[in-house]
Amino acid sequence: MNVPSQPLSRAIAQLGQQAGVEILLNTPGQERRLSRTVKGHLSAREALQRMIRGMDLETRHVSPGVYLVLASPRAERRKAEPRPPTPDPSPDILVSARRRPEREIEVPLQVVQRNAETLDRASIRTLADLARITPGFVATGQTSSATPLLVMRGQRRSISDENRLPLVVYQDEVPLPNQAAVAPLYDMASIEVLRGPQGTLFGRNTTSGAVQLHSVLPGSGVPGYFEAETGTYGLSRLEGALELPREGPWSLRVSGQRMRRNGYTHMASGGRADTAHSDAMRAMVRFEPESPLRSTLSFDMLDAEEMGAALILAGVYETGSARNPENVPYFDCGSGACDIDSYFSIQQSLGRRTSQSGIAPIYRRRFRGLGNITEYGDEDLMVRNIVGWRSTRVFYALDGDGTPLEINDSTTRSAHHQWTEEFQLQGRLGKVRYIAGLFYLDSAPSGAVLQDVSRFVRPDNPPFHVANYQTFRSAAVFGQATVPIGDELTADLGLRYTAEQVSGCALRSLTARPATREACLDDGGSAAKAASQRLTWTFALTRKLGDHSFYLTSRRAFRSGGYNTPRLAGTLAPYQTFKPETLTDLEIGAKGRWSAGNLGGYYSAAAYAGLYTNVQRALFPDLDFDGDGDITTDPITLYINSAKARVAGFDGEFSANLDTRTHVTLSASWIHARYTEVVAPAALISLLGTDPLNNRFTYTPSFSGTVSLSREVPLPHRLGELSLAADYSYVSAVRFTERPSETFGTQPAYGLLGASITWQRIGGMPLDLEIWGRNLTDRFYASGGGTLNPAYAAATIIPGPPRTMGLRLRYTFE
Repeated sequence: MNVPSQPLSRAIAQLGQQAGVEILLNTPGQERRLSRTVKGHLSAREALQRMIRGMDLETRHVSPGVYLVLASPRAERRKAEPRPPTPDPSPDILVSARRRPEREIEVPLQVVQRNAETLDRASIRTLADLARITPGFVATGQTSSATPLLVMRGQRRSISDENRLPLVVYQDEVPLPNQAAVAPLYDMASIEVLRGPQGTLFGRNTTSGAVQLHSVLPGSGVPGYFEAETGTYGLSRLEGALELPREGPWSLRVSGQRMRRNGYTHMASGGRADTAHSDAMRAMVRFEPESPLRSTLSFDMLDAEEMGAALILAGVYETGSARNPENVPYFDCGSGACDIDSYFSIQQSLGRRTSQSGIAPIYRRRFRGLGNITEYGDEDLMVRNIVGWRSTRVFYALDGDGTPLEINDSTTRSAHHQWTEEFQLQGRLGKVRYIAGLFYLDSAPSGAVLQDVSRFVRPDNPPFHVANYQTFRSAAVFGQATVPIGDELTADLGLRYTAEQVSGCALRSLTARPATREACLDDGGSAAKAASQRLTWTFALTRKLGDHSFYLTSRRAFRSGGYNTPRLAGTLAPYQTFKPETLTDLEIGAKGRWSAGNLGGYYSAAAYAGLYTNVQRALFPDLDFDGDGDITTDPITLYINSAKARVAGFDGEFSANLDTRTHVTLSASWIHARYTEVVAPAALISLLGTDPLNNRFTYTPSFSGTVSLSREVPLPHRLGELSLAADYSYVSAVRFTERPSETFGTQPAYGLLGASITWQRIGGMPLDLEIWGRNLTDRFYASGGGTLNPAYAAATIIPGPPRTMGLRLRYTFE
């Protein structure tokens, strides 16, 4: 090594070239400081440590061949008195969108990264909170809080399917089952939202994107902490993390959260819904000897006993099964307790945050998870193995019509386990960086999967039971290479072959409630199987020009096919299975850092267009739609390939450091999604509405945007630091149903205002105090739709959270 003393940013770049490693500088304002001279036969780590000795900086080895330079905790504690503002270049953003740590500017796709500071400042406790400050990303309940719905670029999960997900959440590189995506967020290092199809590199093949949750790793230099929070609606939250002193190659970090909150929605029968009552814990052990071997083992658990969303009756349809002659005496009798219209009149007097639900919306969750990442090697060749096990047990009750009438009520219990195994090889061949691997997933019931359903209950139409035991398996082989093809020009080439199979037993019965798949078959349930195979690909070109990059990316991804339950008959018999849905897209984007005088910041923007074929859609046939007179063959939900579609849009983010104390970020997302051709069978066209070609994409606002502003207020050094923050999120009109003429299933445009005041390092101690508020204008809005089907007469919605305020105290163990 031979690097003379020079400005730190240039010295680090020169050292990285000589050592053949990547060094990222994340210390705003330190770029022009003079480094120490480094000379001699040294390792990259030794040379870097010598270069920054005495500068109150530290190094972190984040992955093979990648180092990060950042301010040391000692430097943070010895901050000088406030100085006049100076230019503050935006630090590099480190992401892992291509399964390796690298600068976000080098990644040819849209990645939204929220670090721990941003998550704290915006009071991000769940994915729904994250969606509030991430335009174009929707995270809410679908018919109930127990059925999480994640939407991006127009793609949403099917009503009741747990396997064919257009967007997957990863916890420390292990894919989560859909139910586990609603777990609380705590002790997070960062969260990344990857926009667009993920068809080659990630474990699951998805058509709209992925969310990566990165926990704080033991031994990463992040100190432990204890946090206590109180607020409106009886909010009480305790959270903390403790890291034991490192013993040789071993390090251990344990974190947890206890959350309690009263409900936002009153129940006319007494009590509240939308409560929070959960306990979560995580333990992580890292083994990192002085060798190429590294291994991290993690254990997660969550227990929750809550009241889920209680649906609010927003209107009644003039037609539907409730108006049929056989139902009139029980649901449309003209007045009183047997009339749906009378309940709507009562609802109008009760207000929009009181539910007349006839059953308590109980919501119980039990999640357990184990994960391990083991690596061996360096930047030239590294072997990685990622294994994960997840177990979910859920019970919830739902009154879909929001009244005491037994029009659309159900209770659901399910127990599943999921195993995943991923083996990777990644490294370099000359200047080519590559990754290749195998992936396998096995998801199966581990207990009862039963639903008890009450649909227009009459003496001659009693409740029935539905059992659905599905085993889902996915196997894939993948590879991708980043190839330099000229000065500052690179190409990404990726291929993946995926084979998936779903099989199981389904039963609809008035008497039988089988607790296993074998019992389902013994009770006369129908066995079914469906398989899907597809080759998907990624091709990207990236051009770097200084602190800017421009890219062009094309991808293909798919969502697997499946089968309908139970065994169909009559006119529905030909539609027992449905085909995979395929997306091919094209994205062009630019990102980089900018400066103008004393101003500086970061920008990222992309325009995209995608073509969908065999679009999968959930339909809801009326009782005996198939005409065979047998209730046991009637599907609750019927999936078909209904159409072709085109989706186009724009995603962008722009940040500006107005000075060293004032920062503003603007984010926006615009989308235009339309069906271009209806391919549904003629016999099912009536289930698509009166104008199927003009049906709308649900939970997909055409525009959403967020403005975030933060300001650091100078205080005398002995008093600490004060920061002010505010964010405003705007969402255009949202449709909860596809029908363009729907009266009750549209939420008009709305905006949500949030703010916080944070006093950091009070009196020089590692103690922070924050006062925060969300939805400060107390804007009423529907966060999701409930039952919005004219067949059931009742139209219901899920209200979004009202105005909430709180106080948070945090002590850091330095």
